Amino acid sequence: MQTEIVIIGGNPGGCSAAIAAARSGRTVLLLEPTRVLGGINANGVFGFDSATPQALSGIAQEVEARVKAHYAAIGLHDPLFDRRADQVWESHVVAKIWHELVAETEGLEVLLGAVPVDVVVVDGRITEVHWQPAIDLKGNIDPASTERRIVRGGMFVDASYEGDVFAWAGAPFSIGREARSALEPHAGRIFSSNTETSPEGWMPHSILPDGDGAADDGIMAFACRLHCRFYEDRSDTAPHRLASPPPGYDPSHYSWTPVATDPDGGPVYFNSLYVLVNHKFLVNRMVRGNNLVGPNRDYILAHPKDRAPLRQRFYDHALGYLYFIQTEGGTPQLGLADDEFTDHGHIPYQLYIREGRRIEGHARITEADISPFITGDNFRPPLKRDAIAIGDWMPESHGCTDVILPGHRYPEGWFLNRVGRSPYQIPYGAIIPKGIDNLIVPGGISATHVAFSATRCEAARIHMGIAAGVAGAIAFEQGVTPIEVPVATIQSELIRRNVKLTWFADVDGDHADFEGIQWAALRGFLPLDQEWRFFPDHPISWGDFVKAIVLCLELPISVSGAHFEGIDARDELFRYVESLYDFGCLANVDLFASKELADEDPMRAVLRYTPLPRLIPFSPNASLKESEAFRFLVKVAGAVGKRPQGELIDSVSNQRLLTRGRACSLLGELLGVA
Repeated sequence: MQTEIVIIGGNPGGCSAAIAAARSGRTVLLLEPTRVLGGINANGVFGFDSATPQALSGIAQEVEARVKAHYAAIGLHDPLFDRRADQVWESHVVAKIWHELVAETEGLEVLLGAVPVDVVVVDGRITEVHWQPAIDLKGNIDPASTERRIVRGGMFVDASYEGDVFAWAGAPFSIGREARSALEPHAGRIFSSNTETSPEGWMPHSILPDGDGAADDGIMAFACRLHCRFYEDRSDTAPHRLASPPPGYDPSHYSWTPVATDPDGGPVYFNSLYVLVNHKFLVNRMVRGNNLVGPNRDYILAHPKDRAPLRQRFYDHALGYLYFIQTEGGTPQLGLADDEFTDHGHIPYQLYIREGRRIEGHARITEADISPFITGDNFRPPLKRDAIAIGDWMPESHGCTDVILPGHRYPEGWFLNRVGRSPYQIPYGAIIPKGIDNLIVPGGISATHVAFSATRCEAARIHMGIAAGVAGAIAFEQGVTPIEVPVATIQSELIRRNVKLTWFADVDGDHADFEGIQWAALRGFLPLDQEWRFFPDHPISWGDFVKAIVLCLELPISVSGAHFEGIDARDELFRYVESLYDFGCLANVDLFASKELADEDPMRAVLRYTPLPRLIPFSPNASLKESEAFRFLVKVAGAVGKRPQGELIDSVSNQRLLTRGRACSLLGELLGVA
């Protein structure tokens, strides 16, 4: 089979990559080992794990809109919709939506039950992916079979959770944890109190003294997230009861205790049972529950033909927990939801593989890149001018061992840094592996363990998947390697598709100035606002307007003197207005009409030992009209050799004050760089 672009993995990132590439006019083949699309979002993670809805864009918002439309059409308004800030769903609902989106995309073909088993690499390029048909719905294959089916392509995208294809191709990768460092204060072996007070009395969200920060080969626990309901029948023979424990059942591994009491006196198990849509619950106890480290690293490094018994251990562990709840936990009425995974014994098709291999890419994301505090400004992490995606989840690592040591409530490796949540950017180089010329990896990206603990969430994967699809399509069309595609070209196409590359809580894709704002923000023009707002419809000041010009033109900061009155050298905006003045001088364009200034009181100047210099009046806090701004930008455009288009001139108002958003659009349109 021959196609232009091959996508590995039908999770949200892989589906998004496939859709994005096909919408770019390419023929695309998507290989998914199981029989359902949607990855973990269709198998137990019932939301995008986006801290706020504004973090979503592009295809993620398309899915969100279809979820809302589905529940509106069936007349279901679940209380959870009002309690959760992000969109939530039932697994079978979002699976259906991903299948519909893919089916509606022209040029995109999907092979379900297609398990990659090998690749062929020639001169640093993948030429073929070999796959075998799965023998069950989980994606297991017959280890004795020698059958091979072949897919040939020009570009390849490995969006899988495991990262098999890039590993087989020879791309360098890591698996495990880095040591603690100045840029990674939460790296290595670590103990934390999580959201509780520790037994020794340390406050919640404290790093405990037992962790030495050493590097090791540990990765986060996996899980099988069971979907359950409460049934009226509490008898031993009730249809929802598990008839017997699974192999390897050990009740000492589990705990089932309420964390609170509801107003009616009933037990509350929120840290073990997550409320789902339509009267369902998700078994998600992450300590002494369904989480399991066990063979997780062995599973990742194993060949797919050898994974079946390793995979089953995670399923058995989760079912053992449900058996424990029904028998020794005193909750016999809890059973598997009868309307989920109806062809698979009501058990999810996929495990929650939180962490696998991570490529060595052309850029590497560290904790400092996702935290606002280490090298950021307390509100945002450092700006990434080569950003192709954003995320907003916090660093959150699950335990890297199953053992809970005496004096601890959580296993080693566990931490959740809520205060560190801030919208961060993912650079293009993080999805481009070294060593392979036609491969893009939006799954096991180039990131440290700590950084990956945030970027692993499905919202970020979707955004990286869109970028991978767009970049792959451009690279194929131009006949170049992905790393040779100019990042600005990818960014322009992503922004055109309403994909956010810098996150603002008050600028969605339907805003009239969305493209201009995104373009300007990538060049550093963004306010220091603790709520991550841009204030797009607020009037812009002269000072900020000049700042935007300097940043968006990427002019050098140059201060040769003090040429303005009304602004002090200690003002944050001083360097921008002086830099623009210097730029005008070098281009022989009098931007500020400084040559027209008349000397004041020439006799006084003669009589003084030091003559008073002429100064340009400048009010950094004053607002300006669109026409006034446009006339100034025409001068700036002349200094860079640009001429305004007639359509742009006609759109300028003589009466309206220039807003922050409109300023970005004018800059982009007039200077021709958006």
